[in-house]
Amino acid sequence: MEANMPMLKILVISIGLTLGSFLVAVSLSCLAWWVATSVHHPRWGAPLLLIIVGGAWLAALGHSEFVKMVTIFAVVGSGLLYFVGREEQGGGPSRDTKPGRFAIPGGRR
Repeated sequence: MEANMPMLKILVISIGLTLGSFLVAVSLSCLAWWVATSVHHPRWGAPLLLIIVGGAWLAALGHSEFVKMVTIFAVVGSGLLYFVGREEQGGGPSRDTKPGRFAIPGGRR
């Protein structure tokens, strides 16, 4: 960056870069989740997101600071999608699989 750039302009650019890359990463995560649940395989959400982000790197967009930040946020998002997809599929450790137990209190008995 230029040495004579005002401090306010640097602040606005950095906040815009951070928020913009976060919003793009959230949008990509939602897209990956939607595609994975559309084909009835929620566990595919995390690998699909990593494939999308990896495709951006292979397209030589990795030189951009914006793409680097989107990648960082998307990797965190893929970790979250992994746990959500595992839980949605029914293989998560927090599922109550005991017979006779219901998720809704006061449900059928």
